[in-house]
Amino acid sequence: MTLRVLIVDDHPAFRRALTSALRLVASVDVAGEAGGGIAATEQAEALQPDAVLMDLSMPDIDGIEAMRRIHRTRPEVPVVILTAHADPGIEREALDAGAAGFLAKGTPLEDIVLVLHEAAETAEAF
Repeated sequence: MTLRVLIVDDHPAFRRALTSALRLVASVDVAGEAGGGIAATEQAEALQPDAVLMDLSMPDIDGIEAMRRIHRTRPEVPVVILTAHADPGIEREALDAGAAGFLAKGTPLEDIVLVLHEAAETAEAF
């Protein structure tokens, strides 16, 4: 199954690098990119991705609030958090808010892809 993913990160260089890397993965189609939480909610509605890969820290609204807004209109879309924050309290907050996964930015690409696919498969089961 090819998974359509929306990439959300406020750092353009990181977002471009991640997008470029994911475009090399046969089972992933990058549906689009967003540089902030508000744009993420708009893109999730417009692009209808199968999953969202999102940072927590952004200049407008944070990833947790963006995820809540996405889930209000697209509750079936899993959101996987990819962040530099390693705080267990932040991870718990994200998971409690509905994150389908929580990954560190140093996570290998193949593990990111695996978590995205697992999150999408779990979402389809409901």
